[in-house]
Amino acid sequence: MLLQDRASASESEADRNRIQLLMEEAVEALSDGFVLYDSDRRLVFANKRYAEMLGPHKDLLVPGARLDDIVGSAVGSGHISFVRSPEGGLPGVLETLAARGKLKIEIKVADGSQHKIYLKHLKDGSIVVKVRDITEQRTAEARAREILYGAVDAVDVGIALVDDDDRLVFANKKFREIGDPDGTLFVPGRAMRDIHSEAIACGLIPLPGGMKPAEMLDELDRLIRLAIKGYPIPNNQNRELVGSAYETNLKGRLLTIEDVTDRVRAERRFTTAVERLPVGIAFEGPDGQFTHCNDAFAAPFHLTAAEILKLSDIERIDLLAPQISMVAGQEVGDRAAELFTAAVKQQRETLEPMEVRFWDGRHYRVERAISEHNSRVVVVTDITALKETEARSLATLNDAIQSLDEGLVLFDKSLNFVLGNRLWYEMYFSELAPPVAGENILTILGRLIDNGIVLVPEGEDKTSYMCELTLLVKSYQKKQAIHLAGGRILLASAHRTELDGYLVSFIDVTEQRRAEEEQREADLLLHKIVEACPANFLVSRIEDGKIIYCPPASRERFGDIDTTLNFFLKPEDRERYLEALLPTGTLDDYRVQFRRADGSIMQGITAARVTDYKGENVIVSSTRDISDLLAMQEELQKQRDIAHQNEKLSALGELLAGVAHELNNPLSIVTGYAQMLQGKLKDPVLEKRIDRIAEAADRSARIVRAFLSMARQRPANLEPCTLNEIASVALDLAGYGLRSNGARIETDFDEDLPSILGDTDQLVQVVTNLIINAEHALSPLGEEAVLVLRTFHHGRDGQAVLEVRDNGPGMTKEIRDRIFEPFFTTKDVGEGTGVGLAFCHRVVDTHEGTLEVSSSVGKGTSFFVRLPAMETEASIDTSQAQPGGTHHRKRVLVVDDDVAVSELVCDLLADLGCQAIQETSARKALARLSHTSVDLIISDYKMPGMDGAAFYNSLIGLSPGYKDRIAFMTGDAMGKSVQTFLMESERPYIEKPISKKDLACLLNQLDSRKNTS
Repeated sequence: MLLQDRASASESEADRNRIQLLMEEAVEALSDGFVLYDSDRRLVFANKRYAEMLGPHKDLLVPGARLDDIVGSAVGSGHISFVRSPEGGLPGVLETLAARGKLKIEIKVADGSQHKIYLKHLKDGSIVVKVRDITEQRTAEARAREILYGAVDAVDVGIALVDDDDRLVFANKKFREIGDPDGTLFVPGRAMRDIHSEAIACGLIPLPGGMKPAEMLDELDRLIRLAIKGYPIPNNQNRELVGSAYETNLKGRLLTIEDVTDRVRAERRFTTAVERLPVGIAFEGPDGQFTHCNDAFAAPFHLTAAEILKLSDIERIDLLAPQISMVAGQEVGDRAAELFTAAVKQQRETLEPMEVRFWDGRHYRVERAISEHNSRVVVVTDITALKETEARSLATLNDAIQSLDEGLVLFDKSLNFVLGNRLWYEMYFSELAPPVAGENILTILGRLIDNGIVLVPEGEDKTSYMCELTLLVKSYQKKQAIHLAGGRILLASAHRTELDGYLVSFIDVTEQRRAEEEQREADLLLHKIVEACPANFLVSRIEDGKIIYCPPASRERFGDIDTTLNFFLKPEDRERYLEALLPTGTLDDYRVQFRRADGSIMQGITAARVTDYKGENVIVSSTRDISDLLAMQEELQKQRDIAHQNEKLSALGELLAGVAHELNNPLSIVTGYAQMLQGKLKDPVLEKRIDRIAEAADRSARIVRAFLSMARQRPANLEPCTLNEIASVALDLAGYGLRSNGARIETDFDEDLPSILGDTDQLVQVVTNLIINAEHALSPLGEEAVLVLRTFHHGRDGQAVLEVRDNGPGMTKEIRDRIFEPFFTTKDVGEGTGVGLAFCHRVVDTHEGTLEVSSSVGKGTSFFVRLPAMETEASIDTSQAQPGGTHHRKRVLVVDDDVAVSELVCDLLADLGCQAIQETSARKALARLSHTSVDLIISDYKMPGMDGAAFYNSLIGLSPGYKDRIAFMTGDAMGKSVQTFLMESERPYIEKPISKKDLACLLNQLDSRKNTS
């Protein structure tokens, strides 16, 4: 049996060795470098790729060698240099890796190669490193950058790139030629404002009349910042320069400068030429208002061009209508204004020419064409003379036109050539000897094919194609395509003549075919564009709502539906929609509710138009989803309500802070005298009661102090503290609600928990928030609710940890993943803002710690506050925190306007062996000090007549020797004036409520400072 066990163990060991060898072979086969260090940063394994990267230092790759020695040697020799990594070299890399758990850096090796390194901490503290060669990638990027800059430099438009700090990155040749003729301004890295300032100073950018340089600089900054397009650039070169700014994806700006001088001058020449044309020309805006016209256009109105431009569309028509007898071939009678208005409207839509005849016999042809920016050019031509001669030449012109419509050739019944018209000769014989009378069709076709004028279709030979064309003529075929050299296409049609001959006509359809192909491509492009358009629109039939066209964006919203009735919530909704649309055929900003494909309700605004499609009226509609907008408006209102509530809470907080401040004096009396009585009574019952009073007073004092600390607004003050103290104070502040609801509170504090370096006030607020959140979760459980506060030391990670655990309902994964997002809350409106846990996370993060949550539905929730523990308690300076020393018979002057507090302090001082002198105002104290000497002074800060700051300044003015022998006590350390004074004067102080321990520490501080000075 023992032998069998040993054999099994041996086999297991062999299996493990075989698996390890396989793993090592697999890692060696990787194309990337791989290395593993244990938790002590000692080498476990490294593959060949990693060794190759180390070059001359690869001999250091011995199992057990330290990471710091291996990499430190390579870095120290210059073999490896960091390109992208945290600051601080290798120590900085390791420190950042320890904080983050994983890290990516880039290095450069002495052979010129570049590598990206991925480092990761494993759960047991080991470090795994992967190295990837990115040399080719970085080289390609640099080459691409050079090519791009070269291409941009060759562009004939000035182009410059500005980064997100408004500093010049690059300017191409044209940009420098236009904006920097001397080559001194456009230096990469310079701020654009500095460049503009120098250009203004040297006169390259002249200032418009009355504008100051600073105003010009602000205007140029504004144009670039707002990415304005097409703004004029003033210059001293008598050129017309136009600039534009474009925002880049990286928040920089792309600037362009274009010299449009020649174009502007050409436009001016064009305007002058138009003015001199005998043909009437006007430029019409989208609203029908004329922006320019020449005198020839104004002539029919018997007005000047300037007078025409002042008239509206209706005024022009009313002025011209009495002179019109016919519009577009229709006699107008007494409806001239009406018909002329309709004809103008139709022409603006169709751009079809129209003719207008006046009563005096004048005849005009009116044409419109679309120009840039949706404006129109109106051309009016006087065709009176043309109309007069048209009738006389109609017959002759008709014959001529008919003969020029198509190429014609006549063959006799034997297919011998008889004659051809001019266009036929141009089609076939512009570079070839024309046929002679009697030449047979086969001979003619042979010459045309041999000379490459007529092309033989692919796959056919010359003879068969000639026979095919001859058959075309003999069988009187129509519209047969013939392909000529140069890509021309003719349609041939054969006709029988009365003399049994053959008349063959040829129509050049090259442009038509090209146009048809372009139209097909355009139709295909339009279809693709409409399919890709993200806009949600539909084309539906009015009668039954059947959907005629539904693009992908609408199908994504509504699904595969056949009728609009599918997404209207109720049939009555569509009926009301049609009632609003049909009377005018136009509908804008109509509120609707539609059902999406997933069944959810969409709030929308729709616009619709009625139009004709294949003889029936259809609706073209587009709907904008405003559900998110409405939700955002609702959320904004919620945030306003929250802000209002926060204002009320802030005011209440100030009021409560004032109340807490007022409680300090009576609490000082209770706390002080209770401490003085402790240990002085012989009756054990009374002694126990005094202890209870002291304990309750001390607890009240801690609560008031914690409350005032939380109300302070001051920078973070990091000092040694413990999570046990922080949790205890937070529990005093926030535990009442839990106890009043019957919840059980358990504490499990590690008494040996190391200290942390933190801001006590901020951390108390964090734990208070966590306790309050637990209270909300536990409120439905009543007496079954349990809250546990536990602290422990996580030695391996060097962390002090506080756990806040409840047995509440727990959280789902979806809520748990978002719990630390700002403004995310699961509470009802008015009960939560969603900022508490986000604040807690931020505070813990700034303390270089982590705030974690563990929760599942039905199993409660635990929050873990993990903060770095201080290495030793010796680092905590407790010299000022411990009472001690001897103060026997020291004369101490106590100044406080509250007699009871002043008497308490004097009594406590007497207990400490001092001789106390009492004064109730600063002025009385100054008067006493003028003739009485004391060792130390303890003064209240807030006193009527003269406060502590005025008392201090007056005292050191009269007796500078007291400067280091005065301290203060205050119940308002949160006040800005108090904080400022104490910080600037550097005087020690204690906060009310006052305890004997605090007073003793204060005397120690005064003694140490006095002795030092």
